[in-house]
Amino acid sequence: MSILKVARLGHPVLREKASDVEIKDIKAGKFRTLVEDMVETMHAYEGVGLAGPQVHLPLRVFVFEVQERVAKRRNVKSLGVGAIFNATYEPVGEEKVSDWEGCLSVPFLGGELSRYNKVRLRGIDHDGEPLDVEVDDFTARIFQHEIDHTDGHVYLDRMPDLRSLGYTIVL
Repeated sequence: MSILKVARLGHPVLREKASDVEIKDIKAGKFRTLVEDMVETMHAYEGVGLAGPQVHLPLRVFVFEVQERVAKRRNVKSLGVGAIFNATYEPVGEEKVSDWEGCLSVPFLGGELSRYNKVRLRGIDHDGEPLDVEVDDFTARIFQHEIDHTDGHVYLDRMPDLRSLGYTIVL
Protein backbone atom coordinates (compact mmCIF):
# COMPACT_ATOMS: atom_id res chain seq x y z
CA MET A 1 0.00 0.00 0.00
CA SER A 2 1.06 3.56 -0.66
CA ILE A 3 0.27 6.94 0.80
CA LEU A 4 -0.94 9.18 -2.01
CA LYS A 5 -0.30 12.89 -2.44
CA VAL A 6 -3.32 14.93 -1.36
CA ALA A 7 -4.38 17.80 -3.64
CA ARG A 8 -4.56 21.13 -1.82
CA LEU A 9 -7.06 23.92 -2.33
CA GLY A 10 -6.08 25.78 -5.49
CA HIS A 11 -5.31 22.66 -7.52
CA PRO A 12 -7.71 22.50 -10.51
CA VAL A 13 -8.60 18.82 -9.91
CA LEU A 14 -10.57 19.88 -6.82
CA ARG A 15 -12.85 22.06 -8.95
CA GLU A 16 -13.58 19.55 -11.73
CA LYS A 17 -16.67 17.38 -11.87
CA ALA A 18 -15.27 13.87 -11.61
CA SER A 19 -16.05 11.09 -14.09
CA ASP A 20 -18.13 8.03 -13.30
CA VAL A 21 -16.32 4.74 -12.89
CA GLU A 22 -17.33 1.79 -15.10
CA ILE A 23 -19.13 -0.93 -13.10
CA LYS A 24 -17.36 -3.65 -15.09
CA ASP A 25 -14.01 -2.22 -13.99
CA ILE A 26 -15.09 -2.20 -10.34
CA LYS A 27 -16.28 -5.81 -10.60
CA ALA A 28 -13.01 -6.78 -12.30
CA GLY A 29 -11.11 -5.44 -9.26
CA LYS A 30 -9.30 -2.71 -11.19
CA PHE A 31 -9.76 -0.26 -8.31
CA ARG A 32 -8.78 -2.49 -5.35
CA THR A 33 -5.26 -1.11 -5.08
CA LEU A 34 -6.48 2.47 -5.46
CA VAL A 35 -9.07 1.98 -2.71
CA GLU A 36 -6.46 0.41 -0.41
CA ASP A 37 -4.09 3.31 -1.08
CA MET A 38 -6.86 5.84 -0.47
CA VAL A 39 -7.71 4.20 2.86
CA GLU A 40 -4.01 4.18 3.82
CA THR A 41 -3.78 7.87 2.89
CA MET A 42 -6.95 8.73 4.84
CA HIS A 43 -5.48 6.99 7.90
CA ALA A 44 -2.09 8.71 7.50
CA TYR A 45 -3.79 12.12 7.44
CA GLU A 46 -6.24 11.15 10.21
CA GLY A 47 -9.31 11.81 8.07
CA VAL A 48 -12.76 10.23 8.04
CA GLY A 49 -13.18 10.38 4.27
CA LEU A 50 -11.19 10.90 1.08
CA ALA A 51 -12.43 11.35 -2.49
CA GLY A 52 -10.76 10.61 -5.81
CA PRO A 53 -10.17 14.27 -6.73
CA GLN A 54 -8.35 14.74 -3.44
CA VAL A 55 -5.67 12.30 -4.63
CA HIS A 56 -5.45 13.93 -8.07
CA LEU A 57 -7.85 11.47 -9.74
CA PRO A 58 -11.00 13.03 -11.22
CA LEU A 59 -13.03 9.87 -10.52
CA ARG A 60 -16.31 9.50 -8.61
CA VAL A 61 -15.00 7.37 -5.78
CA PHE A 62 -14.57 7.97 -2.07
CA VAL A 63 -13.51 6.01 0.99
CA PHE A 64 -14.62 6.51 4.58
CA GLU A 65 -14.16 5.31 8.12
CA VAL A 66 -14.93 6.67 11.57
CA GLN A 67 -12.55 4.98 13.97
CA GLU A 68 -13.52 4.46 17.60
CA ARG A 69 -11.24 7.26 18.90
CA VAL A 70 -12.88 9.79 16.54
CA ALA A 71 -16.36 8.48 17.36
CA LYS A 72 -15.76 8.97 21.09
CA ARG A 73 -14.33 12.47 20.61
CA ARG A 74 -17.29 13.57 18.46
CA ASN A 75 -19.87 11.54 20.41
CA VAL A 76 -21.01 9.65 17.28
CA LYS A 77 -21.15 6.03 16.15
CA SER A 78 -18.02 4.44 14.71
CA LEU A 79 -18.26 3.46 11.06
CA GLY A 80 -16.29 0.69 9.37
CA VAL A 81 -14.11 1.31 6.37
CA GLY A 82 -15.81 1.38 2.98
CA ALA A 83 -15.63 2.65 -0.58
CA ILE A 84 -18.43 4.01 -2.76
CA PHE A 85 -18.32 4.73 -6.48
CA ASN A 86 -20.53 7.05 -8.57
CA ALA A 87 -22.35 8.31 -5.49
CA THR A 88 -25.16 10.83 -5.44
CA TYR A 89 -27.42 11.90 -2.60
CA GLU A 90 -30.75 13.55 -2.02
CA PRO A 91 -32.05 14.96 1.24
CA VAL A 92 -34.58 13.01 3.29
CA GLY A 93 -36.57 15.75 4.93
CA GLU A 94 -35.56 19.37 5.38
CA GLU A 95 -33.70 19.16 8.70
CA LYS A 96 -30.18 20.54 8.59
CA VAL A 97 -27.56 20.42 11.31
CA SER A 98 -24.79 22.93 11.79
CA ASP A 99 -21.39 21.51 12.72
CA TRP A 100 -17.68 22.07 12.35
CA GLU A 101 -15.94 20.62 9.26
CA GLY A 102 -12.40 20.40 8.04
CA CYS A 103 -10.81 18.88 4.96
CA LEU A 104 -7.55 17.16 4.10
CA SER A 105 -7.35 19.40 1.01
CA VAL A 106 -7.70 22.53 3.14
CA PRO A 107 -5.22 21.66 5.89
CA PHE A 108 -5.21 23.27 9.31
CA LEU A 109 -8.52 25.11 8.76
CA GLY A 110 -12.10 24.36 9.73
CA GLY A 111 -15.42 26.09 9.84
CA GLU A 112 -19.08 25.72 10.68
CA LEU A 113 -21.70 24.90 8.07
CA SER A 114 -25.10 23.25 7.80
CA ARG A 115 -25.76 19.97 6.03
CA TYR A 116 -28.80 17.74 5.73
CA ASN A 117 -29.15 15.52 8.76
CA LYS A 118 -30.47 12.60 6.72
CA VAL A 119 -29.78 11.72 3.07
CA ARG A 120 -30.52 8.93 0.64
CA LEU A 121 -27.28 7.76 -0.92
CA ARG A 122 -27.14 5.93 -4.22
CA GLY A 123 -23.99 4.51 -5.73
CA ILE A 124 -21.97 1.38 -6.33
CA ASP A 125 -20.20 -0.52 -3.56
CA HIS A 126 -16.64 -1.90 -3.71
CA ASP A 127 -17.93 -5.17 -5.24
CA GLY A 128 -19.71 -3.37 -8.08
CA GLU A 129 -23.17 -3.87 -6.60
CA PRO A 130 -25.84 -1.14 -6.48
CA LEU A 131 -26.14 0.72 -3.19
CA ASP A 132 -29.26 2.60 -2.07
CA VAL A 133 -29.27 3.52 1.63
CA GLU A 134 -30.44 6.22 3.98
CA VAL A 135 -27.85 7.58 6.40
CA ASP A 136 -28.03 10.25 9.06
CA ASP A 137 -26.04 12.34 11.49
CA PHE A 138 -22.24 12.31 11.13
CA THR A 139 -22.33 9.60 8.43
CA ALA A 140 -24.62 11.77 6.29
CA ARG A 141 -22.23 14.71 6.78
CA ILE A 142 -19.22 12.66 5.68
CA PHE A 143 -20.99 11.36 2.58
CA GLN A 144 -22.23 14.83 1.57
CA HIS A 145 -18.72 16.24 2.04
CA GLU A 146 -17.09 13.53 -0.09
CA ILE A 147 -19.74 13.64 -2.82
CA ASP A 148 -19.20 17.41 -2.96
CA HIS A 149 -15.56 16.68 -3.82
CA THR A 150 -16.62 14.51 -6.75
CA ASP A 151 -18.84 17.38 -7.93
CA GLY A 152 -15.96 19.90 -7.78
CA HIS A 153 -16.87 21.59 -4.48
CA VAL A 154 -15.13 22.04 -1.13
CA TYR A 155 -16.82 22.72 2.20
CA LEU A 156 -15.82 26.38 2.07
CA ASP A 157 -18.27 26.80 -0.83
CA ARG A 158 -21.13 25.86 1.50
CA MET A 159 -20.17 28.11 4.39
CA PRO A 160 -22.71 30.94 4.65
CA ASP A 161 -20.40 32.99 6.85
CA LEU A 162 -16.62 32.71 6.81
CA ARG A 163 -16.33 34.27 10.29
CA SER A 164 -16.31 30.77 11.84
CA LEU A 165 -13.32 29.76 9.68
CA GLY A 166 -10.29 29.21 11.85
CA TYR A 167 -7.16 27.21 12.44
CA THR A 168 -7.62 23.71 13.78
CA ILE A 169 -4.07 23.51 15.19
CA VAL A 170 -1.59 26.00 16.51
CA LEU A 171 1.39 26.28 14.19
